[in-house]
Amino acid sequence: MKISVITPFYEGDKYMSDYVACMESNQKALASKGHQLEVILVNDSPWKTLEAPDNQGQFIKVFTNEENKGIHYSRVLGLNHATGDYVMFLDQDDLLNQDSLLKLGDFLSGKSADLVIGNANLQQKDGSYLLWYRTKEHLELAWDLPTYLKVGIQIISPGQCLIKRNAIPDFWKEHLVRVNGADDYYLWLLMMASGAEACTYAEAEYIHKYTGDNLSADTTATDASVYDFLDLLHDCDYFKQEYVYTLHEMITYKAQFRAGGLMGKITSSLANLDLFVTNLKFKKRTKTGYGFNR
Repeated sequence: MKISVITPFYEGDKYMSDYVACMESNQKALASKGHQLEVILVNDSPWKTLEAPDNQGQFIKVFTNEENKGIHYSRVLGLNHATGDYVMFLDQDDLLNQDSLLKLGDFLSGKSADLVIGNANLQQKDGSYLLWYRTKEHLELAWDLPTYLKVGIQIISPGQCLIKRNAIPDFWKEHLVRVNGADDYYLWLLMMASGAEACTYAEAEYIHKYTGDNLSADTTATDASVYDFLDLLHDCDYFKQEYVYTLHEMITYKAQFRAGGLMGKITSSLANLDLFVTNLKFKKRTKTGYGFNR
């Protein structure tokens, strides 16, 4: 088994030490069982030099964009250089447990699924950690197309997921999102619409670090990125147009809800009653306060 971890770096010097330590511990765990790891760093801030640190076996490689091209472009560039059977897209500021790749790889290798979704520990502002999937019901909805269309993405970061490289859709590789923030949402939607199957791993192997400027927490930025890929989805022959319209309605409704006062929230919810009820049911079923606004 060979795993490729792909990470776009944008002025990420302050994260490098922890990132490299994380990759080295995972490389040792994989090597102890006869497996391989390659780490592909894509420098998307070419005005700064990023060199591969000294690493045993030289399993860490660096590629540099000629200009700032964004997260999606950088992930695809890394993917084009990847040689692993499995791929993980890990952000520069996030981490894994020391043997996470081995655990997820072994788990997925025994399944017919196209990817495994692991649980996540989310670091809070006060330094504490919150488990993401806290109920069986939420874990079951981690890979559910209606939930992604009417509630929102249920994978915090692609760093939770180990994917079979040959299961990544060509459409995602060829039709790039220009606005940073939601290319992973776009990937999961395409995979679900194409019939890809996922299995879930209940233990938290991924650590989402709180930095104060996490892009995933900026709903304005992620909404803009979703609108960007919605335009692309019109050209995908296996992604139904009704899905595009439903997703557009959900993103627009939630933006209106967040921006409105009490009367604005009531008015927008009455105008989108099906979405409102679906989200309330989701919150009750999953026992998560994050559900409605994701």
